[in-house]
Amino acid sequence: MDLAPWPDAPLDPGGKAFLRARLPLHHAVQVVAAVGQSLASRAPDDSQQSLSVAGLRSWLGAPVAGGRLRAGIDPLDVEVRLCDGNGVPLAGIGLEGRTLRDGLAFLQDALARHGERGRLELPKHPADFPPHPLSDGAVYPEGGAPGRAEVLRMFHGTQEILSRVVASRDAPTRLWPHHFDVGCQLTLGKLTVWLGASPGDGADGPPYWYATMWPWPGPDRMAPLEGGGAWRKEGLSGGSLPLSGLAGDAAGQEKQVEAFFRSALLAVERVAVEI
Repeated sequence: MDLAPWPDAPLDPGGKAFLRARLPLHHAVQVVAAVGQSLASRAPDDSQQSLSVAGLRSWLGAPVAGGRLRAGIDPLDVEVRLCDGNGVPLAGIGLEGRTLRDGLAFLQDALARHGERGRLELPKHPADFPPHPLSDGAVYPEGGAPGRAEVLRMFHGTQEILSRVVASRDAPTRLWPHHFDVGCQLTLGKLTVWLGASPGDGADGPPYWYATMWPWPGPDRMAPLEGGGAWRKEGLSGGSLPLSGLAGDAAGQEKQVEAFFRSALLAVERVAVEI
């Protein structure tokens, strides 16, 4: 299928294409996360199991084997890959019609052929990890590429926007396998801030962009958000911008999301000096 990156072409504000594809893809990235979790050095924030959005069709796990190798996935075709340290694919296997354990076994064998031996285990997540038959040994469903395309376009585009918004800060953007979101973390005074995008929470949550923080000063202390976002009074400790609130044109969508992030960061910087 033709794949135009967002914001060259708009995302669907209705978000319906996300729903069928999001949960299987969420579970598929666990296979990649397993390599970093099992073989990479443990990081204080557990980022050894995180992925990076290395391109429109390339998500890469943490380097292992002294930086020589890393697992990856083409999220459009759902092809699990063993790559070299630069992310160049060395071998791959499609997950459609196969189980997550098949993907894990492929990576373990491929790693062994390149001199890296070790048992791979899928990451263990808290109780809020969304269930899916894939966790019980079901095969990956066929079809769903249009929905996966929306997810990867959202993640890739968000990373591009965040790279501009936080360009002068040490805040790498990561894809986190637990909640299946892409975002970055910053420390501003006594506040820890997270900016990013989620294709939805739980089994059927809608896609959104977020600006969360801890400790949460509460919405009444925060300057208004731009781009159509709003600070939440309950639930999320911060603000959000739903996909359903975006304009219909690509340029307008990009401007909204960037304005949301920039205004959130400015609001946090202002309140941080008071805490």
